[in-house]
Amino acid sequence: MIMHWWIFIFFILTVLFSSVIFANPFDSFENELKDYIDSDSDTDLDPELKKLFQPDDKAEDSYRVGTYSSVSSNYKLPSHIKVSRLISTTVINKRGKSSGGSHYKVRAKDTLSAIAKRHHTSVKAIKSLNNLKSDVIRIGQTLRLNGGSSSPQIASSSKVYKMKVFAMPVLKGRVTSRYGYRKDPFNPNVKNFHSGLDLSAPVGTPVIASADGIVEFKGRNGGYGNTVIIRHKQGYKTIYAHCSTTTVEIGEQVKMGTVIGSVGRTGTATGAHLHFEVMRRGKFVNPESALKKVEIVTAKSSGISGS
Repeated sequence: MIMHWWIFIFFILTVLFSSVIFANPFDSFENELKDYIDSDSDTDLDPELKKLFQPDDKAEDSYRVGTYSSVSSNYKLPSHIKVSRLISTTVINKRGKSSGGSHYKVRAKDTLSAIAKRHHTSVKAIKSLNNLKSDVIRIGQTLRLNGGSSSPQIASSSKVYKMKVFAMPVLKGRVTSRYGYRKDPFNPNVKNFHSGLDLSAPVGTPVIASADGIVEFKGRNGGYGNTVIIRHKQGYKTIYAHCSTTTVEIGEQVKMGTVIGSVGRTGTATGAHLHFEVMRRGKFVNPESALKKVEIVTAKSSGISGS
């Protein structure tokens, strides 16, 4: 009888052990993923990332904190983020030549008639301008020879606008690695040249075009992962690497602020960030120097007269 109980217990243990050994290892993962997708996943998001998004029920270009997608962990990206190029405005008044008329200092042997003839005017005009009662003049006396006010006038005014040339491609990104030589993140014993600026941000954070231009490349680019390259005026190019997603096409014209993709960690990357490069005529430029570059635009205003 005791032997029968041992056989029964051994059979039960064998069944349980087999169910653990031969269970599908993906069942648990799929169940956890389903529970996560069905849950309110917004509660664990980075507060800074939440601030980037606004509901877009009525406006196509606004941000949205949408529901978690079962296909992708990225939020619906806006098509554009408003970025102001304007740094400052200055009004400059340009003064013209003095409109007080020409003057003449009387020299020895000068007469009013001789002065008038020499300067293509008349004795009467000179006397009137200088309140002379007679033709008598004295050496060293200053005579006005034509009309006009005694003070200069403002000929015109202009507005001078100081504008950004490049904008930060990740608005809330944190700089984690700068341009120049650094320790290799995968091998601390080696130093190599870092050709861009690394901006750390959560996966899915919008990446914007740093300046107006035309998309020259979009796709996988080796260790750069998902990459977008934009060509700008004056021989500049900007490169956006390690993107999670890209939202523009080759040949597309973009403006400063156009959303071109989102932050990711595709390619060779130690964490979620955007690798941002700037080139001019085929040579690397320090992105932080480019971000400080300004453009001066002058617009003429209507003339302002003064007394």
